[in-house]
Amino acid sequence: MNHTLRLGLALGGGGARGFAHLGVLIALEENQIPVSVITGTSIGAVIGAAKALEMDLKKLERLLSCLDLNELLQVSSSTTREMQRVIGRGMVEYVRGTSLSEEKTTPERLARIRELFSLLTANKSFSDITIPFAVVAADLETGQRVVLNQGKLSQAAAASAAIPGIFHPVRYKKRFLIDGGVIDKIPASLAIEMGAESVLAVDTGAPLASSINTSFDIFLQAHGITSRELTSLQLDAVRKQVNGRFLLLRPDVSWIKLLDFEQSSAAIQAGKEEAIAHISEIKELCGARGRFSGVN
Repeated sequence: MNHTLRLGLALGGGGARGFAHLGVLIALEENQIPVSVITGTSIGAVIGAAKALEMDLKKLERLLSCLDLNELLQVSSSTTREMQRVIGRGMVEYVRGTSLSEEKTTPERLARIRELFSLLTANKSFSDITIPFAVVAADLETGQRVVLNQGKLSQAAAASAAIPGIFHPVRYKKRFLIDGGVIDKIPASLAIEMGAESVLAVDTGAPLASSINTSFDIFLQAHGITSRELTSLQLDAVRKQVNGRFLLLRPDVSWIKLLDFEQSSAAIQAGKEEAIAHISEIKELCGARGRFSGVN
């Protein structure tokens, strides 16, 4: 008698590129692929939350097409310009001698991302989800992985998506939390911890740069190399844990910049195309126990 495996979905970070997750989820629904567990980091957290709530994903797609997210979040699609702002803001904070623990009000950008994520998750809480779901963030002070699975979904997603320097750390109890991608860019191991027997992971991270011209380019490339190697080691361990029943999707979104939210529709379409291209392998992940032959 065949046993239908519990499929875990692990959605990674990637900023604007991460809207490809929504395209993947829409394709899974159209092909009636059952998802038993969902985990998310950064943008993957808010898209995963929508699926865990069993929201109408096509309506969510239409909503995103109507929003000017760069204006809403007050961020520039130019990474260089954002880094210049980070440096300038850091210098002001240094001169003033301000500290995280002394801040009494919520920074405007953090408030805006919470409002956006509240909209995208219908202001729901983890208690409202119908599919087991958890979010990964990182503790700014200890570097530990923090798993969030209680309270408001928008709060957890904001913590997981708090890109260092771009968005302010999120205060959670006595911790300051930042982008979960720092420690666990694609939280596939968490999906297994939550009971998944096979794992479909979606990687929308940035590729390594082919052209390096400035000191800042060198800094970003070094960070990218470290992140890539850490993620590779983590995913190799996951493959072994599920006896090879693991598939990694990589939608064609490498050309989209981290904060180029104007390209959300293109990212969603890329996610749909990637999922459809591997739909037979994805269906096999839900099949009888045994080694999966289509590992990517």
